[in-house]
Amino acid sequence: MESTIRKTGWTRWAGLAGGWLLVVLGVVGCVVPVIPGIPLLLAGLGLLAYEYVWAKRLLERVQGWWHQVRWKKG
Repeated sequence: MESTIRKTGWTRWAGLAGGWLLVVLGVVGCVVPVIPGIPLLLAGLGLLAYEYVWAKRLLERVQGWWHQVRWKKG
């Protein structure tokens, strides 16, 4: 499902910068126990999925894994 609203100008760059910042913090958080790494990675992927196809596909794959784990547990 494609979005019809395209971000332009500073909002697009702010979203990209925020997404990459969250991804970097998420990677650091996977090493440093003080920062929650996985939620930050997912939030960063969520922001980057608006601009990058690879991020959207990866986020969809993670959502599929989550649904599989969720249904197996309970």
